[in-house]
Amino acid sequence: MRLLHTVGLAVVAAMLVAHSASAQTPGMAIPLNQDESRSPEQIEKQKQIDTDYKATLKKIPDAKANDPWGNMRSADTGTPAKPTQLKPKSSAQKKTNAAN
Repeated sequence: MRLLHTVGLAVVAAMLVAHSASAQTPGMAIPLNQDESRSPEQIEKQKQIDTDYKATLKKIPDAKANDPWGNMRSADTGTPAKPTQLKPKSSAQKKTNAAN
């Protein structure tokens, strides 16, 4: 019984592998040279569709920049902050610190 079950699973697995490999046969591809088989009317229609599409794209207004964090920033973010440098202690401060 187990042997029959194992053989059945092996057959099903082999069928699945063979089925997915059959999708790679060369006769099933999409033909890429369709321009040669078009009639002049179809070519003119495609050109009209392209020009209408480009004209429609020109009618679309420019989108504003979306800045979701814009109201979270302070108003003075235009200038970068200058890094502060620590000044070395003068010799007078060193003497007073040493006396304490």
